[in-house]
Amino acid sequence: MNRFLSSIGRATTNLRQGWLTSSITIGIISICLFLVGGYLLMTHNLQGILETWKTQVRVTVYLRDGFPEEDILTFQDRLSSLPEVHSVTYTTKSKALEEFGVMLGDDRYLIESLDRNPLPASLRITPKDPYRNLDGVKTILGAIGDEPLVQDIQYGQDWLDRLDRLFYILGFSAVVLGLTLSLAAVFIISNTIKITVMARRDELEIMRFVGATEGFIRLPFLVEGVIQGMAGAVISLGLLRGVHALLASRSDQPILKILNIDSLAFLPLSAIGAILLGGMVLGGLGSLASVGKHSR
Repeated sequence: MNRFLSSIGRATTNLRQGWLTSSITIGIISICLFLVGGYLLMTHNLQGILETWKTQVRVTVYLRDGFPEEDILTFQDRLSSLPEVHSVTYTTKSKALEEFGVMLGDDRYLIESLDRNPLPASLRITPKDPYRNLDGVKTILGAIGDEPLVQDIQYGQDWLDRLDRLFYILGFSAVVLGLTLSLAAVFIISNTIKITVMARRDELEIMRFVGATEGFIRLPFLVEGVIQGMAGAVISLGLLRGVHALLASRSDQPILKILNIDSLAFLPLSAIGAILLGGMVLGGLGSLASVGKHSR
């Protein structure tokens, strides 16, 4: 414990004495984490929009004419009992024609001259949350099978396929960008700290001469890097918060309504914790990489 507290004191002294180099290192970490955090902020809001869109996933089953009402209600009950289904709404032929007339608005007169109702009755299936994707919808379609009542089924296959693909692309891109910037940060940080190590080479040689172990020598550099990483992470989060506040205050309300969201969200606590931890890890790895190569 005393050794660790002594390392913190030595690291604090080194940071104060080499404030210029430390400021550069902290700035580099904050820039890297700001870029990663900015992408996470963007993807977090995009995923929120996509999740909102997923709530609108529906499977519309159009029914054949000529079947009695009892058969349709029995079929509706069977679909409602499926574990993947949240609800099933029955729309009669007359109700479908009424809804179509509302959609036409001033052109409603076009359907008033019809001799018969050409629209079919339908069942609108709302899947449960875990099944609001292409695989979940296919599970429901498999349960429907070759039901004689069914004339046609529509569920937006291409749209669901693109939605699932977009989720995958966002997640994969976040991992690639995070790893790329992290490796770049470790490389730059290690080279920045190398300047500090080279400037204190005489001090390190004296410490070895009097019998200091490698752990005793390297621990202050590790603590130094962790402190720099945490400071850079805090700065990056402050910048991200400022950018978020600016964008949220200037967001065009009609655009938010089109996207079906109330406001832009900030990073969740898990992402904030990951950025703080990532900053400390980056600083620590950069220090260890530098000391391991240049301390001898």
